[in-house]
Parts: sequence; C-alpha cells; structure tokens
Amino acid sequence: MSSIPNEIVERVRLEANIVDVISDYVRLRRTGKNWTGLCPFHDDKRPSFAVEPVRGIYKCFSCGKGGNVFTFLTEKNGWTFPESVRHLAAQLGIEIPEDHADREQYTENERLAAAIREAARFYYSTLRSDSGLPAQAYFKGRGFTDETILRFGLGYAPDEWETLLKRLTEQGFTNQELEKAGLILKREGRAGWYDRFRGRTMFPIFGATGRVIGFGARRMNEDPNQPKYINTPETPIYQKSRVLYGLFQAKDSIRKRELALFVEGYADVISLHQAGVDIAIATCGTAMTPDHAELIRRYTNRVVLIFDSDRAGEAATERGIDVLLRHGLDVSVMRLPNGEDPDTFIQKFGAKEFEQRVAASVSFLEFRARSMKIAGDFDAPERKADAIRSIVGAIALIPDTLKRELYVQKLAADYHLPETLLTQELARAVGTQSTRRPRQLPAAPQPALPADPAPADAAQEDGALQTAAVATVPQQQALLPDLQPSVLRKPITPAELPPEEFGLLKVLVRGDQQLLEHVFAHIDPDDFTHHVTRELVGLILAHYVNQRSFVLDDLLMEEMNPELRDLVTLLAIERETISTHWSRWDPELREPNYWKIARDCLVRIAKASERRQFQTIQEELLKLDSDQTLAEEEREEKKRAYFQRIRELNDWHRNLSALQEG
Repeated sequence: MSSIPNEIVERVRLEANIVDVISDYVRLRRTGKNWTGLCPFHDDKRPSFAVEPVRGIYKCFSCGKGGNVFTFLTEKNGWTFPESVRHLAAQLGIEIPEDHADREQYTENERLAAAIREAARFYYSTLRSDSGLPAQAYFKGRGFTDETILRFGLGYAPDEWETLLKRLTEQGFTNQELEKAGLILKREGRAGWYDRFRGRTMFPIFGATGRVIGFGARRMNEDPNQPKYINTPETPIYQKSRVLYGLFQAKDSIRKRELALFVEGYADVISLHQAGVDIAIATCGTAMTPDHAELIRRYTNRVVLIFDSDRAGEAATERGIDVLLRHGLDVSVMRLPNGEDPDTFIQKFGAKEFEQRVAASVSFLEFRARSMKIAGDFDAPERKADAIRSIVGAIALIPDTLKRELYVQKLAADYHLPETLLTQELARAVGTQSTRRPRQLPAAPQPALPADPAPADAAQEDGALQTAAVATVPQQQALLPDLQPSVLRKPITPAELPPEEFGLLKVLVRGDQQLLEHVFAHIDPDDFTHHVTRELVGLILAHYVNQRSFVLDDLLMEEMNPELRDLVTLLAIERETISTHWSRWDPELREPNYWKIARDCLVRIAKASERRQFQTIQEELLKLDSDQTLAEEEREEKKRAYFQRIRELNDWHRNLSALQEG
C-alpha cells in the first residue's frame, strides 16, 4: 500500500496531462474532442486507442485496456502504483514528503533510478565547485553556455576513487545497488569497491520521460591507456539499444517540425540544440536498432541522418537506412564537408547554413546511388545489375506499397531502366501476394477494466469506461463473416447502410487532405452505427494518421474480411458518382459540392451519435438512483461525472449547430 498522501495523489492526477504522458509511448493525433493512435498493448492495425483529456482517461476499443494516467504507466512499464505517482510528481515538480522508511519501500528499479539521480546531482554540483574548474574550462572551450550545461545536466566526476561511493552509501544506498546501477566497480583481488567514473566530464542520459538512467563520460586527460569515452553498462533501467540521447530535450520540437536529425555524438547534439536546431538526437554509442526506430516513430515519420563522412560514418549511415526503412520511416541523408561534424560545422557556419543543408538533404535512394556510382559499381553491366538489385532491396524494406511504387518509378526514370523490370525485381524482394501474412484479428474485448490501485475516484472513471466497452461488440461481429462459408454470405449493398454514413464515405475516399482533416476534427469512427462503415472509417483514419494521406487503391491490396472488401469495392466503383439521396435532400444541387455533402452527412451522423449518448447517460443516471449498493458520496461523484459529460455534449451540440449554419 502506498504511503503517499491521498491529496498528493489526487493533485498529481489532476495536474498530469494524460495526452503528454501517453505521447511518450504512442503517437497520438487529435480526432474531434479526443486523441487517437495505435494501441500500445496489442498489435494494433488501426487507431483503436482513444485518449480523452478532459476526464484524463484512455480506452482501447479493440483489446479493452483502459484507465487513467496511473493505470497507463503501471500497465505499460510494469511499475507499481506508487512508482507511477512518484515518477509523475517528479516531472510536475510536486514534492512528495518522505523519509528513509519511505525510500525503503521503493522497488529495485526505483532505488537504482534514485541512485543515478543523486549521482547526477553530485556530478553537477562538483562541476560548479572549485574542483570542477578544469571541466568548466573544457565545456567553455566547446562553446557550451551555462544555460546549456544546466539544460543537459552536464557535470564532472572528480579524479578520486571513492568520493561518489561514500556520498551515496551515506544516503542509504548499498554497494550492491550502486554496482547494479553502473556507478561503482568491485575491486579485483581484494575487498571493496571504487567509483566507475573518475576525472571525466559527465553527460547524463535521460529517458524519453525525463528520468536520468545512465551516463556518458569523456576523459579530461590524454592518457592513451584510458578510453576516450565510457558509458554506463547495461542495467535493469538502462538499455542503450532503447535510448536516444537528447530525445527528452528534443521531443516537443520534433513533434512540432515532424522531423528528427540523427547525429553521432553527444557534443553534436548539444551544439545543435544550443544553436537552435533542437531536433537533434543520437544513439548512445551503439548502432541503430529496431527499438530506436520504434522509439522515434512515436514522434515523427521523417528523419535525416547526419553522420561523419569517414568510412565508419558511411557504414553507420547504411545500417541506419535499412533499420529505419523497415519501420516505415522516411529517410534522407545530409552530407557534411570532409573533416567536419555537426558540432564543428555549426560553430563555423551557423544555424542558418546548417538548416539549409538539412533542407537540401537527399533521399536514401539518391544517397545509395551516389555512393555506388563513386565506388564504380555502375561502371560494368554485372556490377550495375548488382547495384540496382541492392537499391531495389532497400526499397522493398518500405512497408507502404504506394511509396515503394513511387521509388521504383524514380529509379527507373533516373537510370533509364524499364519500370516493369524493376517492378519484377521488387516483387521478388518483397514476396508475392500469396505469401502476405493475413491481418490478425483483434483480441476479444474485456468487459471491465483491469484493477487499478488508484484513489477512490477511479471507480467513477472505470464505470464510464465500461459503458464505452460495449462498442467493441459490433466490431468483433464485423469479423464473424470471415468464419462462415462464402456461399452463405450475401454481398453488402448500399441499401442496408445508413445513407449519411455511405454518403460521407463516398466523399472521404476521394482522398482530399483538407476534407479528411475537417471531418476527423468533428467525429470519430465510433460515431458510425453500422459495423462495416465504422471499420472502414477506422482504416481511413489509420492511413491518414500514419501517412498524412489516404488512397483508396491502397486498401484494395490489403487483406480484409469479405464485408469490408464488398464496401471498399463498391466505393471504388462509385467514387465518381453522387448518390441520388442528395438530390432528394437538396433539389438545387446540380454539380457535386463535396464539402457541402460532407458537412450535411457529418452533421447527421454527429447528431445521431449525440442523441445516443444522451440516452445512455439518462439510463445510467436512472440506474444510479436505484442502486442501493452505492455509498451516497460515490453516487454523487458518479453523477458529477455524468453531468460533466452532458456539459461536454452540449458544447459539441453548439459546435455542430455552428457547422450546420456555416
């Protein structure tokens, strides 16, 4: 049981922005009043995961997971409830009173993180002391300002054997804990421990959520027997293959610009940030990994690789391209003059020149072709064939079918090759449609939320979320026709679909980006009543969220259940026509006005959804009055939650009225 006072728990819950917290794990996009994304708790193929910031809750309408901000952190990270509260409190600057006995209740990972946090404070304070003067001179020589030093928490480890060890053991940490955190080493051949980092400038490594989890350290002397850089070893809370240096400081700007720059070293990251190019990140002394790609995909789909122009830098670029392409990222490469790295370049030429080079970065395709041409791989026919196959092999890594085709077209045009020949090579690299793995069915929905050790008001949120879980049943039923013999199934027809839902889909499949943005700003897939239209709208939203575009023909190449394929095929046939329903609704409509059609459909769908939600709330309020098992305080809390929902629906109603009048 947590010893954290309830009033502090409640304050943390109220002040924590659930969208910001979850955005460190899921790439979210605003859709109407909520935010949506791919669920992090199962292999989600479309945005089934919804976050409602007003009430501070989330819900996956496919796998059934849901709860509040504490539930999310405990489920996603395997943390205890007190650990989640303490983590958020630290981020929000909310002090939790505790004594030595409280710290004894920490989990092992919490104690390791606390030890590393105290070490970071020690290194920073040492840098500001007289013994840190050499390190201060080094950082000043690199051009780092006091503000930059503070922002990145830079420090200095004194050139002594047991200074940190003594300080942290006095604070109650054991030698075994400090060794496990990577801060000290056991002496060989005799008893005792000593500090791992000595006489080095210290670069704290932050996780994406702002927790210090490790260190990079650079030597201050030129002793050839000592490595220039050393890092924290792998620990229970620090795995270098899953961490990107500078991401905590860069993530907001990366989201805003929808772009990230991968550079090689810590100093490169810091210098770029100081110059205002605050979207730079780096791996922590390791090659690019799939986990790195997944991590950056939470914030952007576009990356530029800026590695040194030496042989090692070229090899790192090649490896990084393949890893990032495989995870669906758009990859470009920026070249620097020989002998320059981002740190030296930006100090010589400034941020403006650097940004111009970023804007002029070339696609991975052009980079690879140039590299092969320089290496002479295009000089002889047999070498040229191998080079082209290598480039096509990289294109084959891209998950998006349309992007693959566009890159093949560009390759054919640039090198005067038959597009059909390259398409055949691509098909061999990708595999034929018969080997495509079918889409997995979503897990069966759970009727209730997982137990959450949250305060008493969590019960009201659970009740609200459980009512939402009912919506998952039709989604599961939509998949049942796959299990029936095809001879018993009748093709779906427009007559059995709500006309306003079918009409809006006919407009959406045109792929107008502004129209898609407008529609999804006002309604969600769950506002659709028919299970097939709801599922298709979810797929359209998934394409739009992940690719910022939608092309109907892409769906025709995907595996899907027969009913959904019926609807997609029907829309493909009829996409150039307007249903006769519209001439009945508006006899004066002569030429198709897709914005007007979309607005009319949208208003009808949204108002129907509004009526259903009002009815549900009224039914729940009646149940509350007749439920004798509830305490009066709990009953009132639930009523307040429902009344708040009514106020939100009224606001939505006013927006719809304005939309209809506009």
